[in-house]
Order: sequence, then C-alpha cells, then structure tokens
Amino acid sequence: MNTMLAKVEHSSAGIARLFADYASFFKNKQGMFRGYKKTFVPRDGYFEDPSKMGTQVVATTVDEKFDWFNKQFKNWLTDVFSVESTNSKGAKTTELVVNGHSFGNLTALELMRLKNILTNKDLEAVFANIPVRSDSEVWKETTDSEYAGRRVFETELVKGVTRTTEKEEVILKDPNLDPSHLPSNYTAKTTVKSKTVETGDYTQQMFTGEWTQRERAELLRRRSDLLAAVIEALKVVNDTEVEQPNLDVNQFVDYLYRG
Repeated sequence: MNTMLAKVEHSSAGIARLFADYASFFKNKQGMFRGYKKTFVPRDGYFEDPSKMGTQVVATTVDEKFDWFNKQFKNWLTDVFSVESTNSKGAKTTELVVNGHSFGNLTALELMRLKNILTNKDLEAVFANIPVRSDSEVWKETTDSEYAGRRVFETELVKGVTRTTEKEEVILKDPNLDPSHLPSNYTAKTTVKSKTVETGDYTQQMFTGEWTQRERAELLRRRSDLLAAVIEALKVVNDTEVEQPNLDVNQFVDYLYRG
C-alpha cells in the first residue's frame, strides 16, 4: 500500500502536467491538425504563382492525441481508485449509472474523488479546446495514400483557372483626316483597351485531423452527465446518520499549535 501511495503521488504530478499541456496544445496548435495540397501550372508566357503551390501535411489528429492521453489517464485512474477503494473498504456504496451505463458501486470517498477529477479546470480546458473543423466545408474520409490508416478527412479537390487583366494602348483613328496626309503638329489620340487572359491552372484541397463540432459537443455533454450522476450518487450514499469523528479534533488542533 505504501508503494502504491508513493506511485499515485508521483503520477498525480505527471497527470496534472498532462492536462495542462494538452489544454495548451489544443488551444494554441490547431494548425498541427490541418493540411493542404496546392498545385499550379502556368500557361505559356506566364510565371509560376508561389501562393498557389505547396503542401502542408496533417501532423497529428485529435484521435491520435487522445490515444496517448487516454492511456496515461487510465493508468493514473486505476492507481488512484485502487488507493481510494482500499481506504474506504467496508463503507457504504451506491451504483454509479449514466444513461444505462454502470460504472460500478462506489463509496462516498471514491465519488468525491471522481467529482474532483471531473471538475478539474485543466481537464475541462482539454475538452473545451478540442480542435474542430469548419462546418462550412463538406468533408469526407480521405482517400489520399499519405494518410492511410489515419482518421483524416478531406474536402473536394478544387480546380480552377487564374486570370489577369492586361492593358494595351491603342491609337484612335480620326475619320476626318487622311492617315497619309496628317498635319506636322498632329498628335494622335489614344485609349487603353483591357482584355482578360488566362495565366495558369490550379488545384487545391484541404485536409484535417480535427473533430466535428458535434463530436466535441457530445463529449462535453457526456462529461456533464457523468458529473450530474456523481453528484446525485453522493446524495444517496451520504443519506445516513452522521457519525462522530474518530479524530480527536481538539487534541489535534491543540497539539498542532501548542505542542
């Protein structure tokens, strides 16, 4: 038991860092979950457009980040609740049930610990800042071989033509003058004509490893449901007569401050 207590104390510091790191990463590194491919082929006589060329690979996905997160989280929870179960052995329990899912019979001590975990500010921030993709785009699972085996989504491949406007100065003909007998001081009038020309062909496609808005909302709802169930279970398990404390409170405080 002493070994387990030491392990939990050490791992609790690590899980606190995990929560904080993930909350920060999800909030500030959304670009790591996004990618694109852009190509451009110029027409004859025109130059490449660097702004329409390039590739950015999806570095990670939300699911991939949670694979590691959940592994560490589960290991820590197992250790924590092993200690809590040992410490509260023999105490009254009540079943924790959420939307038809049973999570075991827990004591007040275990339920309080679970409540503290679910209300941890950094854990809340992890869930609230899960990167989500835009609903304004139509996404489907990618068929790009580069992302084989990964939960990456893509937009439709967009193809288009770039155009520009070219201007040309043109001399206007004067119908009242003979072009072969123009006055020596004659200055021809000119105008500028514009024409639209095609300069190249481009493609662009977006990729993402983000969740949908709905997936994040559902996770937040499940957390709220769990928390509500834990609070309700605490009311049930604590619905007993209050016992006198085993601790001699007066002696404890007097010794602490007076010796």
